Amino acid sequence: QEKSVMHEVSHELVPIDTPVVLDTIEKAILLGKINPAKDTNFVLIATKYTPKANIYMRSAAYAAFEEMYAAAAKEGVILKIISATRPFDSQKGIWEAKWTGIRAVGGKNLSVSVPDPVERAKTILRYSSMPGTSRHHWGTDIDLNDLENSYFEAGAGKKIYDWLTAHAADYGFCQPYSPVGPNRPNGYQEERWHWSYMPIASR
Repeated sequence: QEKSVMHEVSHELVPIDTPVVLDTIEKAILLGKINPAKDTNFVLIATKYTPKANIYMRSAAYAAFEEMYAAAAKEGVILKIISATRPFDSQKGIWEAKWTGIRAVGGKNLSVSVPDPVERAKTILRYSSMPGTSRHHWGTDIDLNDLENSYFEAGAGKKIYDWLTAHAADYGFCQPYSPVGPNRPNGYQEERWHWSYMPIASR
């Protein structure tokens, strides 16, 4: 099926108005239908950068993160990746845990507190993507240090966030989920921990 999209062809951007056919590999990455451990576009994240085992990023995004990490460390800011590439099944597990109440959302069991399925889905969608729609499928997006906005409002968290907002763009990273307000009334809530490598993610 033809789409008018930005896509990767020999690591160059094709203008947005150029019709292209998405191949099965790119479509698979978009939907999270990949195994990053077996895909040569992805690399294993070193334990220096994450407390987790066996998590991956796209190689170009990872190289940029390593440079950003080194620059931040020189200023006493330590960036820790707590989530990176999440294949479809990983995202499905997060969604279903929130749906069934195994994983609390805002301290609540949604299967009890939000019995209407449409409203429950909307509640989960404030912060979590449905499987097949997550930016984390792409290997370009990472969660850093903590999963609560409040962490980044004071102390070490504020120092990290201030550094990222001042310097992350120098390494190709942006915060895709900014505060909801007049300029962005809809969509996911703000996530100060979520950073995206735009040279690939924008495609």
